[in-house]
Amino acid sequence: MYLQIFDRIQQTVMHTESHLFSNREQQIIGEFSNLDRHSRYLYTRIFMRKQAWLRVSSLNYGEQMVIDQSCKYLTSCGPSSEPFLHSETNIESCEDALSLLLLPELKTLAKAKGIKQVSAKPKEFLCAALLKTIKQRTVTSFFQKNKGDSVKQRQDEFIKAVLEATGPVVQLNPLVSELFERLHLVFFRSATHLGDSNSIKSAVLAEIGQIRFPSYTVVRSPDLFASRDAVVKYKLLVEVGYEMEVLLTSLVKETEQHMKGWEIFMAHQSEWHALLETLRRPKSPAQKVGGIEQMSHVYWRRHFTAGWALARIAERGARFAANTKQFARERDVLESLLSQDAYRLGKRGEWHERLVLLHTTHLRPKGTTPEARAQTMDALERARSACVRALDDVHVNRISLHTISRQLRAIEAKLGVDPCERVEHPRLCVEWQMPLERVVFGMRVRNMKRGPSVWDGSDGIPCSVEQLALWRYRELGYTGMHSENTMITTLFVLLFWDIVFYPLPGVLDTEYQSQPLDMGSESFYFSRRAMIEQRLTEITDGHFVQSIQAVYEKQHGVECVGVSWDLPCDQLQTIATHLGGKRLAAVCRVLATEYRLKRSGFPDLCLWNDQTGHVLFAEVKGPKDKLSETQRDWLDILLANSIDVEVCHVRDGDARDIDD
Repeated sequence: MYLQIFDRIQQTVMHTESHLFSNREQQIIGEFSNLDRHSRYLYTRIFMRKQAWLRVSSLNYGEQMVIDQSCKYLTSCGPSSEPFLHSETNIESCEDALSLLLLPELKTLAKAKGIKQVSAKPKEFLCAALLKTIKQRTVTSFFQKNKGDSVKQRQDEFIKAVLEATGPVVQLNPLVSELFERLHLVFFRSATHLGDSNSIKSAVLAEIGQIRFPSYTVVRSPDLFASRDAVVKYKLLVEVGYEMEVLLTSLVKETEQHMKGWEIFMAHQSEWHALLETLRRPKSPAQKVGGIEQMSHVYWRRHFTAGWALARIAERGARFAANTKQFARERDVLESLLSQDAYRLGKRGEWHERLVLLHTTHLRPKGTTPEARAQTMDALERARSACVRALDDVHVNRISLHTISRQLRAIEAKLGVDPCERVEHPRLCVEWQMPLERVVFGMRVRNMKRGPSVWDGSDGIPCSVEQLALWRYRELGYTGMHSENTMITTLFVLLFWDIVFYPLPGVLDTEYQSQPLDMGSESFYFSRRAMIEQRLTEITDGHFVQSIQAVYEKQHGVECVGVSWDLPCDQLQTIATHLGGKRLAAVCRVLATEYRLKRSGFPDLCLWNDQTGHVLFAEVKGPKDKLSETQRDWLDILLANSIDVEVCHVRDGDARDIDD
């Protein structure tokens, strides 16, 4: 099945986008297609493993005789003069040779080289000791000058000794594997080889019937990538970005790793500045591109350009500057990101927030001298101007607007600005609407230092804090579920299923997608605005109950992002009915316009009373838990649309309720 998917990828890309590959690359792909089935299957499995060197004896993909013959074909040069695999003759490094040995084999080799007390030594120690022996000349070699004893000779002898233990070995030819990685990138529209091969695995599972993807019309865009050079450049920069992302997982105190990430950005800084200069050049009326509202499709296609990948590199560069306390440099990078509006518009709010914080905290002079105080006031004025600039930025989301509004008021307080002279702005929103709060009590079973707390449930079985709160609400006459975001995202996707999977160019490019490629993009709504607005009107008018059931029954079990088939259809219909068309449409509008931001943070519990028709959402917080900004935003949205919601605080104590 892996080979079937591999072949389909080649055939699809070569049929529609062969112009993205040179004549020699197309020749290599053609040679691969002409190999026998066993050889192609073996290469496919090795390609999926991505290990440096592999023993031929460890390749359990059929009969050993067939595998040996396939390896012979794959390591032979075809008309293109490029073998698909390298053999042991290509091993030039002793480190590569050592990587092939198991611990018992390392110990045996170490004893043969005269290394003592190896029985309890780890693999790393043995490798280092063996490499050290290669650099040292033996005593007898000083008296055998005619035979020679160069380091190169000792390395060759060492590699030969290793291969005697391992037998034949193979490795992917980097030139060919890079070609196939690029082929997969063009097919899946993502760099699946970067630490994750889930796209191929999901395709295989779909072919064998383990999972089902939605049925939709595949519309590939043969002009998504401008040229071969554009794909090569994009892939290279995406790989750089992935390397930086891995480095960012290091602890902040691991300064060396973060400095390495910063140096990677510095290596691409001139390229980033050149791109910014290109964006700033005056354009003719024909070259000018409208905003995302008018040119949503054009904006989405930028995701597959070198410029988009460079913007990600610059964004990560700012984070490395912060982690290494280079705050002035971080400010400069953030300013460069904010100077353009072509890439990553959804991140602009975060950039503005951080820039204001830099001015008010990290770049503000310390000291009490008159000069220091004057510089502090200047820094606060710059921060105030940065806040106003952020409020003027139409791409800043609601959550960032609240943060920046609070920052602005705090800055004005420090500056001693008179209330009548404070900044007033139509997008200024300082306070969230806060819902009613309820306090319930329960008995904690054990206090976990990490992870969720465990409580004594009403049935005597330990439960989560959300489940305990659900028991308390049931005592008040509510039926409910602990669904968090799954309930509302499931309703949204069911109601907009045909719109979500509408065949727009460049978003449904393969048959193995659980969502359109632009689902989390800022362009999702604008690309489908007319259809979405029409559906919102239908929902407001009350046409939604039958739609939920029809899609649920037809698509049940299909792999789709945002949908949980564990939720019963009748409960989804009940919740939608109790909400009513107007309020349901309001919530769906939020998800349609900001799905990436709003797919999290929805209240934990969904509750309803069948007798009264009342629906209530509750965000549950255990001791010391606090609301996140995303959760506050959802609470504010629900209250603004007359949807009842409350915060339920669970306290350790007697099992009794107190309503505030």
